[in-house]
Amino acid sequence: KLIINYECYDEFDWEIQRQKEGDSLAHYLVRISEMTESIKIIQQALKGIPGGPYENLEIRCFDQERDSEWNDFVLINVYPLT
Repeated sequence: KLIINYECYDEFDWEIQRQKEGDSLAHYLVRISEMTESIKIIQQALKGIPGGPYENLEIRCFDQERDSEWNDFVLINVYPLT
């Protein structure tokens, strides 16, 4: 991870988590520490998001699907009650 940086990881303050021991407890502790580091990275990333208005580009897809013929499709047509 230190040699090949992913995207913008080099812009955040984080540390590689490791344990000297190689048992399952050490493995567990590393995973817990990695989750803590991930939370720190997310918090730093959220602070870097600029404020102001935003546009949800995905809503356009949902607006187009609103008039879809499948909206009237009811599960009873697939699984008729007998």
